Amino acid sequence: MLSVGLAPGKCLIYKGKRFPRHDQELESILADKRSLLLYPSARSVPIEQIDPSEGPYNLILIDGTWPQAKAIYHSSTALHGMRQVKLVSSGTSSYIIRTQPTEGCLSTLETAIEALSVLERDDRYREQLLQPLHVLCQFQLANGAVTHQSKEFLIRHNQYPKLIGRRLNRLLKQAENFKDPDPTEPTESNAS
Repeated sequence: MLSVGLAPGKCLIYKGKRFPRHDQELESILADKRSLLLYPSARSVPIEQIDPSEGPYNLILIDGTWPQAKAIYHSSTALHGMRQVKLVSSGTSSYIIRTQPTEGCLSTLETAIEALSVLERDDRYREQLLQPLHVLCQFQLANGAVTHQSKEFLIRHNQYPKLIGRRLNRLLKQAENFKDPDPTEPTESNAS
């Protein structure tokens, strides 16, 4: 959808699990100082901090599930040295016919659109490029698909159909305690 929504030649797609793969064009893009890898690593900075006047930028996104994206990142050492950016606030996904892992997760398409909107300081990207996704979802819903809540939502409301492991259960409980602490429970600040 992104390659169709942008001007010809503005969205290049490379398929593989490890990059670069002896592709001179891709190697050149990855080595360019104006290339930004949209990946939430420890060294990534909020994309809002990028100066648009220093562009235009090449925005690199890794498409796949989180485990796939992590594997591609870790096996592609050319990505490690790139300038890395992240989205800080992402809102709610419009891809309502797909289950997202947690609240605030976006599809790769939505992530790209949000990043372009921020880099270009232009909300038209959000307005125009998300329309096909909305139409797709409405068509699917009209033909039998159902809206999906995130896995996080389903787990918190005891509606998730699968068993969850101890690690995920512990993380959810920690997140819940962090978000909405019980004022009657002692904490480091109010414990005697």
